[in-house]
Amino acid sequence: MKKLTVILGIIAGTVVSAQSSSLVINNYSAYDAEGRFMTVGSMGSGSSQPYMYALPNPPYSVYTIPAGGFTKYDKFDNTGIPNPIPIPGWNYIDPLNSANNGNYPYNHPMITAVTAIDEWMGFAFRLTDSTGYSYDSFEVGDPILSNSFLSSTQTGPNTLVTADWFTITTTGGQVTYFQIY
Repeated sequence: MKKLTVILGIIAGTVVSAQSSSLVINNYSAYDAEGRFMTVGSMGSGSSQPYMYALPNPPYSVYTIPAGGFTKYDKFDNTGIPNPIPIPGWNYIDPLNSANNGNYPYNHPMITAVTAIDEWMGFAFRLTDSTGYSYDSFEVGDPILSNSFLSSTQTGPNTLVTADWFTITTTGGQVTYFQIY
C-alpha cells in the first residue's frame, strides 16, 4: 500500500507541475513575423525563473513565422521536425545556475527537464515583407507570466495587423493560441 501511495503521489506531482498547454500559432497576415519567441518558468514569480528563446528556424536568421504560416507545439521538447515551423533548439537561461545556460537542441534532456516548469510566454517580433522591410513591432503574450512586459493583444499602426495571445480550456486540456491577422 505504501508503494501505491508513493507512486500515486509522484504521478500527481508530475501532472500538477507539467507544462499546462499546447501552443497553436496562425499567421493569417501577408507579413513574416520575426523576433524572439519566449518561454518562462511557472514555479513562481520574479527574475529567478528560468526562461528560453527559440533558436532561428531555417532558412531564417531569427525565429520566424512566415506569412500564412501555422503550427502547433505540444511541448518544448518536440518542437523540431516534422512541425510546419520547426524550432531546432532553445537558448536556455537559468538565473540561479549559469552553468546550465546555453543553446540546446529541442530534444536535449535539459529541454525535456524544463518542460515541467516552463510555460509559453510570448513573442516580441516585427512584421516584415519579402524584401525584409520592417513595418510594425509587437510585444504580445501572457501579461501575467511576463510581469506585464507583454500585452495579450496589439495592433500595428502601419499595417493595422492585429496579434492576439489567449488560452482556452478544452476537454483535452488547455490550449494557448497566438494569432496574427
